[in-house]
Amino acid sequence: MTDETDDGMGKGTEDLAPPPGSDYEIPFTYHSQEPLERAFDKAEHWVKFGVRPDRLFSDDRNMSVINFRKVMRDPLLIQAGVERFIDFRCSLTLSDTDVDAVFSSICYYEADGEPTYVNAYDPEFNSIKDVLGMVSQNLFNYLQKPLLHTGGESAK
Repeated sequence: MTDETDDGMGKGTEDLAPPPGSDYEIPFTYHSQEPLERAFDKAEHWVKFGVRPDRLFSDDRNMSVINFRKVMRDPLLIQAGVERFIDFRCSLTLSDTDVDAVFSSICYYEADGEPTYVNAYDPEFNSIKDVLGMVSQNLFNYLQKPLLHTGGESAK
């Protein structure tokens, strides 16, 4: 069994690592004043059923780390009629109150185009960073939602 998939949007699994010298990381850290209830379970659910990663590299409950690769359409350009894809690897590290999301191996490309790997001097850097910020904010918002209790119990 393999966990490598390609839904037609990505360049396939041969492009998992950027060329030497072009890997760039974009970190996001979120802190909650309240404990994040069942943070790992909820993050794992969000990744597997919300993000639906192209590849899951690591899902380690003992270390509270989830590492995956995703190719997604750029949501900032869809309404403009531009079909650009963002391909990234994300490493999530969770604690009771903190979520660290580090994005690496980040590239973007138009359909049938060659990938361009992101660095701080790329003219598209801020746009790509905004998209990755949306992804990490979506996770943090999901983790802050209270668990729904069934069987007559009220939600906390």
